[in-house]
Amino acid sequence: MNGYLKGRKIFLYGHQDADLGRLWSTHFPRRKIDAASRMFCLSISHAIRNIAQNNRCAALADRLRKAVRSLEVPEDEFFQFTEEINAR
Repeated sequence: MNGYLKGRKIFLYGHQDADLGRLWSTHFPRRKIDAASRMFCLSISHAIRNIAQNNRCAALADRLRKAVRSLEVPEDEFFQFTEEINAR
């Protein structure tokens, strides 16, 4: 996923943080029946992990939570998706 960090904001293909949270909310419920929705959620989860890895100010779990909140993705859904992906 092409993107860059600018200050504390992340911009991906012209989308802003709130847009990604709204798109996540659309695709997350459909991830089990639609491969495109699953891939979208996977891309966003990778972006969240990249944001967390680039921020070195706290423990990884705290950085992940902060990145999830910054993109306005529900924490419980993100961690549920992460567990589903790791179980495969």
